Amino acid sequence: MESSIQLTDVQYLNLNFLLTIQACLRNERLSAIYKFHLDPETAARLAEMTASELQLLAVNMPHESLFRPVDNLADLLDAPPGLAMLLCAAGTSRSARDAQVPVGATG
Repeated sequence: MESSIQLTDVQYLNLNFLLTIQACLRNERLSAIYKFHLDPETAARLAEMTASELQLLAVNMPHESLFRPVDNLADLLDAPPGLAMLLCAAGTSRSARDAQVPVGATG
C-alpha cells in the first residue's frame, strides 16, 4: 500500500511555491518580501508555519493557484529574452496609464 499523497499539478506548484517562499523568508526575510511581493504580516505567518501546515493548505487547493502570473505575462512571452526582465519588473506595479487620478486631485 502506497502512503504517498498524489497531488494535482496545481497542488504541487502551490506546495513548491509555499516551501520556496518559506525557505527564502527564513534565510533573507527582506529580500523574500520584496521578491515575492509579500506584506510583512503574511511573511511572518508563512515563516512560522510548519511544512505540514503548508502541505495541508496546498492539498486543500486542488484547482486554484495561490499565485498569479504577472499582469504583463503576454508581453513577456512575446519579448526578446534580454528585454523580459525589464518588462517583468515594470509589470509588478500598475502602469501610469492604468492609474486613476483621485477625484479632486487634478490641477
